[in-house]
Amino acid sequence: MGPEDLSALNLDVYDTRGGLWNPENGELDQPDGWEFLLSGDAFVTRRVKAAGTYWKLWRPRSRNQPHRRLLGLLAPKAAIEAAQAEAVGSEAVRASRRSQGAVYRARREDLYREELSDAIVSYLDFAPEHAELAKSIATEAADRAAEVGSGRIERTRTLEINERAALAARALIRHRYTGYEERLAQEVWEDDYLYREVKADAAGNPSDSDMSTERLHTI
Repeated sequence: MGPEDLSALNLDVYDTRGGLWNPENGELDQPDGWEFLLSGDAFVTRRVKAAGTYWKLWRPRSRNQPHRRLLGLLAPKAAIEAAQAEAVGSEAVRASRRSQGAVYRARREDLYREELSDAIVSYLDFAPEHAELAKSIATEAADRAAEVGSGRIERTRTLEINERAALAARALIRHRYTGYEERLAQEVWEDDYLYREVKADAAGNPSDSDMSTERLHTI
């Protein structure tokens, strides 16, 4: 298949010392009228891809780079320039949408923290005289557990809200109201058994009588 035919295909092409290379077609020449588009601008990249044919340009794996890395696209110059012009012309509209999206996400996160905090208060089930303590624990635990990008299990929607509340409450109490942090600082981290022992000792259910609100209230 000649170069003119390959320019009609979407290929994975590697930037090697010997030039452009494709596993199925060997060494390649960049088609006439094509240019390189660096990765990074998602809007322009999407528009170029939607316009038709392109080649993905990769940096091959090496001894120091175990995975290939996407450098960008090789595509017709006209398609790249049209996409870039559209990006400039639509920037104000897209910026407004991004701002609205950020406000919406922040509002949604606030609602989730409130929902989780209420669930934590219900889980703790403290006596009325300790309502303020329960609210304090719930607020701090919810803020910590609901942190965006934290990867904490309390953010997963695969668990019911009451299960997430229990995990968040127990984690906060373990770190704030037990000797968990101090013991970890003293134990040998390489000893996995000691680490599990420390965590198990601090993982009592806060609604149990031995983890009472009276004990928390005196700390």
